[in-house]
Amino acid sequence: MVYSKIAVTAGLIAAVKAHMVMTSPSPFDPSSLTNSPLDASGSDYPCKIGNGYTATGGETNTYELGSQQTLAFKGSAVHGGGSCQVAITYDQAPTKDSVFKVIHSIEGGCPAKDTSGNLGDNANMEDPYTYPYKIPSDIPSGKATIAWTWLNKVGNREFYMNCGPLELTGSGGDKSNFDKLPDLVVLNIDGKPSTIESMDYKFKDPGSSVEDNTKPGQVATCGNDGCTQGDTAGSGSGSGSGSGSGAGSPPASPATTSAPAATSAAGGAGGVFITQPGSGSGAAPTSAAAEAPTSAAAEPTPTPSTPSTGSGSGSGSGSGSPSGSGSSAGAMSGACNPEGTFNCMGSSYQQCASGQWSVSMPLAAGTSCAAGQSATLNLAAAGKKRSGRSFRA
Repeated sequence: MVYSKIAVTAGLIAAVKAHMVMTSPSPFDPSSLTNSPLDASGSDYPCKIGNGYTATGGETNTYELGSQQTLAFKGSAVHGGGSCQVAITYDQAPTKDSVFKVIHSIEGGCPAKDTSGNLGDNANMEDPYTYPYKIPSDIPSGKATIAWTWLNKVGNREFYMNCGPLELTGSGGDKSNFDKLPDLVVLNIDGKPSTIESMDYKFKDPGSSVEDNTKPGQVATCGNDGCTQGDTAGSGSGSGSGSGSGAGSPPASPATTSAPAATSAAGGAGGVFITQPGSGSGAAPTSAAAEAPTSAAAEPTPTPSTPSTGSGSGSGSGSGSPSGSGSSAGAMSGACNPEGTFNCMGSSYQQCASGQWSVSMPLAAGTSCAAGQSATLNLAAAGKKRSGRSFRA
């Protein structure tokens, strides 16, 4: 159905406002916590502290040493997944000098699995994917801070971090065991190296508690000194703590449509979100955009799926250019102005974000846009007169 396809595309463009927020553990002052990534300058590292947000308020997470806990989120702009870490510092009001030690690493598929773009544009949607992890049994008890970090797979190179108050109960832990844990990996901010787009990230030292959702041919290995393509981390020292699970039961499955191979949004924090089509012989990951609502008013609802075992590289073809290196005639590259401008090439488009043209991104099958540059993206059924429906950044 044409309008359901248009609704999906519109939802993907609007997803900039639906970034992910940690709901479990409970964060500091959840009513004041914004869902944007950390500032590229690193001014709000750690924990988004700054600009009026402090490490105060919120429900204290009281966890027993050795207990099993669950990492959960709300939001729908999952940026194709990525890799996450759970870390602890014994500083109750963390600063840039605080030492965060990793207790669990999720390599690939976080905060969503088998998703090529975003899950919609609902900032309050409960993420259907949750991730189990274990509190170490041999570290000291006492008051601390627990953190979740995320290196997104597609879109601008960003770093997300939410933190919450923590009280560890029990006895028998030793600080030397805490000191042996891996350091938190921090990239994409404060002049630190950038991650490689469209890769699942393995960590050079993920620790002994690891959930591995990576796929062959789509892996980069990252540490605080940057990332290299391929799996160079070795086999690791632990067997992992579990594979994660869907949270709750999603509503009845909506009608299925052809999914766009890209998602985009601009304006507000986080910039443009891009998914480049992968190549290879393996089965393609399930795209959340394929689960289209049956009307423009409905919100797309994802259904967790079993990770595929395909071997495709997922690297895409890079950005287009007027000289013809892009995949669509009329594609632009380099600097652009004004911010948010769309450039339509009929069956694909790109957008000016952060002063640069994005890669060319296909529209949903059966839809087209009016060729040329404009402030809105005017969509219609392919081969038919423009419907007048348009989407502004």
